[in-house]
Amino acid sequence: MKLKFKKDKRDKLWADLEIDIQKRGKKKDKRFVLTGKWKKFVRKQDGFKIFAVDGEWVRNNLSVIFGHGGHGYVHEFIPLNEIWVATHHFEGCECRNVKKGQKASQQYFDSTTLHEIAEFKEMKKGMSFWKAHQIALQKETEAGSLKDPHLEF
Repeated sequence: MKLKFKKDKRDKLWADLEIDIQKRGKKKDKRFVLTGKWKKFVRKQDGFKIFAVDGEWVRNNLSVIFGHGGHGYVHEFIPLNEIWVATHHFEGCECRNVKKGQKASQQYFDSTTLHEIAEFKEMKKGMSFWKAHQIALQKETEAGSLKDPHLEF
């Protein structure tokens, strides 16, 4: 099924910032790796190291725009071979059936991991974040871990 992309109605600054981070991705210092109690290795999947992270810590110390997950083509501080997934939902997240601070279920964690990997692969080929994000949401839905990527169950 061909996906019809939604029009990006955000301020142009977002797209410009995302493109800049994406272009610089291949120039990252492979020796730069952040570690700490806030970041725990979970598994290897599809060529990536998957980490469970304290999203609140990441938002307070690295990036206020970190959501449920991230990768190196969206966040300049994440190495290209890592996927970070937050352990808890946060105030302002788009999920419709959770409380602030609620622990993410295993299904939600796995669905977010799938999303981040799919998004990364599209962006690696040069696709914009906006379009890659929509493809990743569709792949999450097709995988069926969750009925809806914006719902916990």
